Amino acid sequence: MNKIAPTLLLSRSEIERLLPPADYIDLIEDVFARYARGETMPSRLAHLDSPPGEFHIKASGLAGVVAVKIGGCFYDRPATLGLPSIVGVIALFDGTNGQPLALMESATVTRLRTAAATAVAARHLALPDASTLALCGVGAQAAAHVEAIAAVRPIERVLVWSRTPERAERFAAQIGEQYGIETTAVADHADATRQSQIVIGLTPSREPYLRRADVERGTFVAAVGSDAPDKRELHLDLLEGAAVIADVLHQCREVGELHHAPGVEAAAELGQVVIGERPGRRSAEEIVVFDSTGTALQDVAAAEALYRAASADGSGSALPLWD
Repeated sequence: MNKIAPTLLLSRSEIERLLPPADYIDLIEDVFARYARGETMPSRLAHLDSPPGEFHIKASGLAGVVAVKIGGCFYDRPATLGLPSIVGVIALFDGTNGQPLALMESATVTRLRTAAATAVAARHLALPDASTLALCGVGAQAAAHVEAIAAVRPIERVLVWSRTPERAERFAAQIGEQYGIETTAVADHADATRQSQIVIGLTPSREPYLRRADVERGTFVAAVGSDAPDKRELHLDLLEGAAVIADVLHQCREVGELHHAPGVEAAAELGQVVIGERPGRRSAEEIVVFDSTGTALQDVAAAEALYRAASADGSGSALPLWD
């Protein structure tokens, strides 16, 4: 990318059109493999409290490109503004000359790349015949996770739980209609998790709610909600009784489930499992936990793919930054 290119502005609708959700899975698997082979820049992460919400800042780079994402999370936005709780932008730069290549809406990218990372982990760590999926939390990430997991495992039934039962009921009806998968809302999260071979935590909980007794042997558990030092979904006994696979180990120690479990050793990073450097699941009876904090490398890979697709078909609006 040595030629100076115009800076493109990409909207949510353009992002949704340019790269189908299924394409993110192989894209994200590839970036985890590249990370494991040492072919990426280090990822950086920062958090800023801004009551009543918070900002997450993530940055990293691949060959020739660097991206920075600033994302805000304000849970009162739906009630006060009628807008989603998560908002932000990704800035993509040419890593060889600093030129800003694109500025794009980040919540859509985050939603799709996060679900894709969980799907990559499920592809390598969940039982091959896993057919029942439990979702704890029905927020912005939930529907994308159903679609992504169904792309890598033969999902026949989805059980959903939310601390707001009405939201779980609405979500179950939506998923059943949208994907044609039997979807049921349950009142107790353990009722869902004990019946499922794949369990995904998608809550911003500050107190752990999933215990070892809540999952059966052989379950794959993805802890996606813990992306800040004060967030936590899994009790210590579940982590101690499982093989824990981290997305990025140092980051999981800072903000993930492993942040709250200093005595628990991770079995591997996901990229090491992807390239065959470390084993993933070692038996059909083993409980495997994926500690997913979300890495900026996922944002870089997605942003670069979106930028290339937009450049190829003329999408996006040119930003006259230097006029």
